[in-house]
Amino acid sequence: MTIQIKLKIAVMSFLFLIVIAGLGTVSVAWCWNSYMNIYRAIDISALSKEPPRSTVFYDSNGEVITELTNSRMEYMTLDQFPKSVQEAVIAVEDARFREHQGIDFSGIARALYHNWKSGETVQGGSTITQQLAKTLLFSPEQTYSRKINEAVASIKIENEYSKDQILELYLNYIYFGEGSWGLERASQSYFGKKALDLTLAESALLAAIPKSPTNYSPVKKPEQSKERRNLVLNLMAEQGRITQADRDRARNEDIKLSLRTEPKVAKHPSFIDHVINEAIDKYGLTEQQILSSGYHIYTTMAPTVQNAAEEVYKDPSYFPEDAGGLQSGIALMQPQTGAVLGIVGSRNSKQEFREFNYATQNERQPGSTIKPILVYAPALSDGFGPRDKIFDAETDFGGAYTPMNYMRQIHGWVTLEEALVQSYNIPAVALLKEIGIDQGLDFASKAGLPLLPEDRTLGIALGGMSRGTSPLAMAQAYTLFANNGNLAKAYAITKIVDRNGQLVGSESVPVLEPLLDPSSAYTMTKMLEKVVNEGTGQNAQMDRPVAGKTGTTQLPDIPEFKDKYGNQIDGTKDAWFVGYTPELVAAVWLGYDKTNKEHYLSTTGGRYPAALFKEVVSRALQDAPVVDFEEPEAYAFVRGGSKRINGEQEAILLAAAAAEKAARDKEEALKQAKLAKAEADKAAALAVKAGASKEKSSDTKKDNGKQTPVPSNADKNKTQTAANEPKKDTSTKSSVSSDKSAAGKDQKTTAVSKDANDKNKDKNEAVNSKNNKDTKDNKNNNESPKKTK
Repeated sequence: MTIQIKLKIAVMSFLFLIVIAGLGTVSVAWCWNSYMNIYRAIDISALSKEPPRSTVFYDSNGEVITELTNSRMEYMTLDQFPKSVQEAVIAVEDARFREHQGIDFSGIARALYHNWKSGETVQGGSTITQQLAKTLLFSPEQTYSRKINEAVASIKIENEYSKDQILELYLNYIYFGEGSWGLERASQSYFGKKALDLTLAESALLAAIPKSPTNYSPVKKPEQSKERRNLVLNLMAEQGRITQADRDRARNEDIKLSLRTEPKVAKHPSFIDHVINEAIDKYGLTEQQILSSGYHIYTTMAPTVQNAAEEVYKDPSYFPEDAGGLQSGIALMQPQTGAVLGIVGSRNSKQEFREFNYATQNERQPGSTIKPILVYAPALSDGFGPRDKIFDAETDFGGAYTPMNYMRQIHGWVTLEEALVQSYNIPAVALLKEIGIDQGLDFASKAGLPLLPEDRTLGIALGGMSRGTSPLAMAQAYTLFANNGNLAKAYAITKIVDRNGQLVGSESVPVLEPLLDPSSAYTMTKMLEKVVNEGTGQNAQMDRPVAGKTGTTQLPDIPEFKDKYGNQIDGTKDAWFVGYTPELVAAVWLGYDKTNKEHYLSTTGGRYPAALFKEVVSRALQDAPVVDFEEPEAYAFVRGGSKRINGEQEAILLAAAAAEKAARDKEEALKQAKLAKAEADKAAALAVKAGASKEKSSDTKKDNGKQTPVPSNADKNKTQTAANEPKKDTSTKSSVSSDKSAAGKDQKTTAVSKDANDKNKDKNEAVNSKNNKDTKDNKNNNESPKKTK
C-alpha cells in the first residue's frame, strides 16, 4: 500500500471521527436541551400544598364531638411514624434512598439481580421518589413519555426537597390497601392503633403491602401477606437495619388484626351535617375548606338533649305504624337564645355522611301547628281575647272554599280558646279572614316561615303552604311564645377557629326579634297549655308545664286515595307536634318520604308525634328542676268576650231556619184547609141524601094498607145502605104523616141543608183568608234576611 493511499485512509478516518464526534456533540446537546425543557415544564407544586387536616367539632361543653376530613388519608409528620416503619419501607422499596438523587441506576441493576435469583419480583427498580411523583403528579398510564417525565420529576423533587420531607410525603400518600391511604389510616384500619405504636412485625407487614395491595392484603390473603412480611424482615436484617435476633422474634409473631368494622360515621351525624350547612351559609366556607383546613368548630349541641333524641329514635316501638320507610325528624332549641340543642334527621339505622336531614331540610305542610303563628297570635295582637267568640258552622268563604272540621262536626258559637284547644278548622279560617290575610302572612314571615306569594289564600290558616316547612323552622317560630314574644333565631355554631388559633368570621351571639307583646305571648302560652292538658295534645303531658299544638295534613283528594266505592280514604300524609317547656322548644314531624296507597299514616299529630315529643323532652330534662312558665311583668290578661266573628253566618242560618219553618207552616195550613173543605163537602152530600130519603118515606106511608110488594135485591141493598148511613136530624120517622106534614118536613130539611152549606161556605172563606195571611208572613220572613244584611 502506497503512502498516498495510507494518507487518504488516515484523512478519511480522521474526518469520519470528526463527523461522529460532531454528531455525538449535537446529540448530547439535543438530549440536554430536551431534558432541560422537560425539567422546567414539570410542576411539582402539588407536593408543597398544605396537606389536608381534620376539622374538629366541639359540643356546648367544649368537649370533642368528632373529627372529620374529606382526605383519603390522615396526614402525619415523620416524627409521628416509628423508626421501624421507615426502615422497613426503605429496605423493601429503595435500599439506597439516602444515597441516590432520585434515580438509582445501581438499584435498578440490583433489583434485576434479586428478582432473577428469587424467581419472582421481590424488589422494584423505581425509587421512593419516583413512586411519590407517580402518585401525586401523574396519571397511572404506562407509557414511555410518562416514565421519562416521572424520572425527570424525581430528580427535580430531590433538588428541592430533603430526604425526610420526601419520605414523609410518601408515607402519608401511598396506598396500603383496604381503602387505606397513608400509613396512619392503614395502622388504624388493620391494627386499630396509631402508627407510632406499631411493633416491628406490624411495621414490616404494612411495608410489604404497597408493592401489590391486592396480593399482599392481610385480610384477603393472610398467607401471602405473612410471607411478604418475612421477606421484608430478612431484607432489613441483610441491610443492617435490624439485628438477626430482632428479625427472628418478629418472624415468629402471629398476625393479629383488629376486628373489621363498617366504615366509621361521624358521631351525631344529623347535628354535624347541619353544622356544616350553617358554616357554608353563614360563614361563606366551602365543604372542601370545612373538611380539609383543620378548623376547630364550636357548637351549641347539648349532649344530654342530643343523646336523648337519638336513643328514642333508635327504638322502633315509638314508631308502631311503620309499613316500611317511615321517616321522622326532630329539632330542639333553647327558646331564650335560639341555640340548637339537638337534631335527629332520620330514622335510618346506618346514617350516611351528608344524607338528607328530615329535621332541617324537609319541607312539608305543617297542618294546624301553623294556627298559633299565622292566626291566633296576630289576632291577640289585634285586640282579640280568648273569650271572644266565633260561629262554627259550614261556611263558604268565597271561591267555593268551604273548609270542614275533623269528622265534619260543627259546634255553633265557640270561644277563640276552645277553637284552638280543639283545633277546629272553620273558626281558624274565619278568624284569619277577620284580622286580614295579609296581617297573618306578615306575622308568620317575620317568624321565619318560608311563605311564597301563592300562599296568599285563606287555606293557609290550616297549614296549606305551597312549599312547606321544616321542624327546625317551626321550632324557631314557637320560641316567640316561650320567650315573652321575642323570636330567637336558630344557630348551631358559636365560633370557628383555624389551625393557627385565629377566629374565622365573628363569634355568634343570640339574635332576638320582638314580634309579640309579652302579655299576648303569655296568653298564647296559657292557651297552648290547655291544648296539652284538655285538647288534642294530651299525649304530650308530663310532670312539668308543657304547651304545644298538634298538626295533621290529610291525604290528597286524588283517585289513588279512594276506596272501591269512590270514597276518600281516612288517612294522614303528615303528622306534627310542636311544643315547649320553659327550658326548650321542640318540633316533631312524622310521615313517609313518598306517600302512596301502601304508605300513609292512620294517626294524627296528637298521637305518635306528641308521644315522641314527650319521651325525648322528658329524658332530656330528667335531671332539670320543674319550673313554671314565667308570667311577664305588668301582665294584663285580655279575657275578651264582646267580639263576635262569623256572625253573618249565624244570621244566614237563622233566616234559613225561619224560612223552612214558614214553609212548613204554610204546608200545614193548606193541608188543614183541604181537610175542612172535604168535611164540608161530605156534610153537604149527606144532607142532600137525607132529604131524598124523607121524601121517599112519605110516599110509602100513603100506600099503607095496600099489598106490600116483595122488595127486590136491589131494593134490599138500597135499604141496607140507608140503614148504614149516619143518622141525622133529617132522618125519616116511623109514624104515618099526611101529605102536608111530609111537605113541611121536606121544607125543613131543605132549610137545614141550606144552612149547612152556608156555614161551610163561611168556614172555607175564613180558612182561605188565614192561608192568604200565612203566605204573606212567609214572604216577609223570607225577605227579612236581606233587609238585615
